[in-house]
Amino acid sequence: MAEPQGILAVGTRMKEIGTSHAVYVDCGVLTSNSVGMVFEVERTVSEGGNVETVVSQVFLPWTSINYVLLLEERT
Repeated sequence: MAEPQGILAVGTRMKEIGTSHAVYVDCGVLTSNSVGMVFEVERTVSEGGNVETVVSQVFLPWTSINYVLLLEERT
């Protein structure tokens, strides 16, 4: 049986991913298939006066994603 092909290519940059609970900004696709996608997103976290940049890897099934805005690149 053939493995499903990815919906978005690995490395694709996205301006925004919207769900009913959150909006993820400036993300990059790590893997994508017919079930959903895994992407990487940087976020700023503040705890006890310390501000850090955290890189998270998030899986979202396609059924949870309302929209995806891709970044436009011109060369």
